[in-house]
Amino acid sequence: MPLIDEVSKDDTPWFSNLLKSRFTPTSCGLLRDVDTGNEPYHFISINEFEMWLSELENLVGIPLGRKIAHAAAESEEYRLTHSSEEMPNPIFKKMAKRFEWINKNWEIRGLGKLELMKVESDATKLIIHNRAHSALSAGWAAATQEFLTNSRFRFHWADDGNAECLVTLELDQRHIPKAMKVDHRWQDNSKSDPAAEGMHPLELAHHDFAGVWSIDGIRMMGINRDMLLRFEESVMPQLLDTTSMDTNKFTWDTLQDSERQKIWSGFAEASKIRFLATDQMVLIAEPEHWIHVGHRFLTRTGLGGVTSVEGIDDHGGVKLHLSKLFHPAIAAGVLSAAWERSEARPCKLQWSCSHNGHIIQISSLYDLA
Repeated sequence: MPLIDEVSKDDTPWFSNLLKSRFTPTSCGLLRDVDTGNEPYHFISINEFEMWLSELENLVGIPLGRKIAHAAAESEEYRLTHSSEEMPNPIFKKMAKRFEWINKNWEIRGLGKLELMKVESDATKLIIHNRAHSALSAGWAAATQEFLTNSRFRFHWADDGNAECLVTLELDQRHIPKAMKVDHRWQDNSKSDPAAEGMHPLELAHHDFAGVWSIDGIRMMGINRDMLLRFEESVMPQLLDTTSMDTNKFTWDTLQDSERQKIWSGFAEASKIRFLATDQMVLIAEPEHWIHVGHRFLTRTGLGGVTSVEGIDDHGGVKLHLSKLFHPAIAAGVLSAAWERSEARPCKLQWSCSHNGHIIQISSLYDLA
């Protein structure tokens, strides 16, 4: 007779309810954070994010750790200063209460747990337990300490084993402007985006321990669009004339900036490689099946969704209509990978957008006899 001495591993409804109250799924396939003015969030496994960033570094030919750390720091600064949640201001144990407040938010996003280790005249040390991605975690931690102390810091970080990250902050006396809003460089459908019906994409989230949660046993974390946009802007100036992407694979009709076209191609190609490295099965017999593909691989993680589809040739070519997207390049990479997995041959993708939303056209890279 089996012994039952603990609650079922999958029984953490309190945590999935917390996520569902914080992130609203929309009919267009986005997940919006009600705490930060409906900022879109994308939920991705940590391993897949690390793979995506590694592939992007290979494609652009430069290390990107510092870039993404500073993008995370700027984004977190902007989030904290515009959050609808009021920071606690108790008489006693003020800093401890504030770190507790910070860690509640970190837990929801799956970032680990932040702890203040030491404050000295020349440096402050923070440790992140069960950290997500090291560079991202360091940026988030630095911005948090700046917000709590109203100071500016230079920062560097080091991993301590597989689960912890040590962040060292040094006072920076330079005048550094506050983080400003960053707008995305595309048009979404201009119509309103009501809440979606049906099962919430985060319904099956399981709380593992402090700052860590998973879906189907895979650890997840949430990244907001603001951070990705800041990362995009920081990488663009580093792309040299010699930095080239395979323009036969991705065409960005509405983008005029050649450097942005390059980084979007990098985002898309890295997303495609990440997807193809998994064992995801994609079976498409009719063009209409792309609606389900969009729901499965875009909507469930907050990237968007396919609203309608048209067949454009006799070899699997399709024109997909999407209303709103977390980021067009990320969605394009996922959809092109799904096409290649289904058709078993390389493809080319063409994107454009207007006030009616996005059009993504996918077809065979090579002409078939």
